[in-house]
Amino acid sequence: MLSQNQNSESANARLASPFSSLPSIRAYVINLDGAAKRWSHVQKIFAEAGITFARVPAIDGKTLELEPSIYSEAGYLSLHGRQTNPPEVGCYLSHVRAMRSFLDTDSELALICEDDISFGPELVTVMTAILSLRRFWNLLRLSGLSEGCPLKVQSLSPDASLCINLRRVKGAGAYLIDRKGAQTLVNSLLPMKLPFDHALDREWCHHLTAASVIPYPINQIQKRFGSSIQTYAQPKLSAFRRWLTTYPYQASNEIMRWLCRSTLFLAVKLRSLR
Repeated sequence: MLSQNQNSESANARLASPFSSLPSIRAYVINLDGAAKRWSHVQKIFAEAGITFARVPAIDGKTLELEPSIYSEAGYLSLHGRQTNPPEVGCYLSHVRAMRSFLDTDSELALICEDDISFGPELVTVMTAILSLRRFWNLLRLSGLSEGCPLKVQSLSPDASLCINLRRVKGAGAYLIDRKGAQTLVNSLLPMKLPFDHALDREWCHHLTAASVIPYPINQIQKRFGSSIQTYAQPKLSAFRRWLTTYPYQASNEIMRWLCRSTLFLAVKLRSLR
């Protein structure tokens, strides 16, 4: 039965049939007050999939007072190279709120989703298979706007594989996270210095491991609803300022991502040969 309750009882929602035989998982959907079309959409797709979920009221960045404890303007300007985008701050903080809601429970895993997603036909098959491979990840990307040069670790079905991505995975529409991952990120993600999908894709900095399912079993359908973040996209800083800070950071970040994830991939492959 689909939970439509927005009060504290909905925070106790669990994945229902056909996932009832899986370990303790809670599903969360981030939804902004007033986004009625998106809310109707997620209610429909979760009901069709037989998944009970809890609504996480999204934080409206346009109404926030951006205090230094939650947002570092200097850090954002330097690392991202753009002026502040308030809805992007709200999105970031909403994901942190969802992780905190999960940590208030005793569940092992959280499925955290944005409200512009759709489920692929292999979702149940993939979810069942992936839980036997939890030793490979604290964070599992189930959707993305790019594949990030995936390297196959293990087959999950005739069409889907568990992969480690050598490049950045754009977007944060849906992901699984365990308690260690959520607790670590809640403790380390503030103040915000990057868009959320950028920050999420730096797990090695926090001594976590990340993987993905390719092709993604959950799709982000931004064209249907539009992007409330990109609508307020701010201009880039001057090329001179970006060459001083943003570009050196991006280059070093990509090198570290490649080194850490290729090392993880090799370690996984060597372990499988023993």
